[in-house]
Amino acid sequence: MKNANHSDQPSFSIRVVKEATGLTERRIRYYETLHLLAPRRTQGNQRLYTQADIDRLKYIKSLLDHGVSLKEVRAQLQQEDLIAHDRDFDDVERDAESYFQGKLIARKAEIHRDSLYPLINRHEIMRRLVRDHTSGHEDTKGDQ
Repeated sequence: MKNANHSDQPSFSIRVVKEATGLTERRIRYYETLHLLAPRRTQGNQRLYTQADIDRLKYIKSLLDHGVSLKEVRAQLQQEDLIAHDRDFDDVERDAESYFQGKLIARKAEIHRDSLYPLINRHEIMRRLVRDHTSGHEDTKGDQ
């Protein structure tokens, strides 16, 4: 099950959740025992629900109201959580790939910077190329 409970999100008591969803406190706790949701707990062991938990409970209630069995609801939620997890994993994988591509580019730039003929010696390189090129032409002129 995807755990969308983060400490930076607003938290609601079970009474607020009961009013928001139309479910009884007993039913909400029952869904928790079935692992359909996992509210955070205070140090005093009081349940704290997020808006995502409330939305999930409303979704569960809607599915049940439309004749979907509790077993099917659980399977549906697990499938959706798996898809969301895969999406999150893909994001992490993409971030890691970008990171390592950046490291590779930086390493190539470092190698280039530390090469035998850095860019600051460009004039010397050009002078040698011109000299080598003209001396090569002089050798071929004598053969003609």
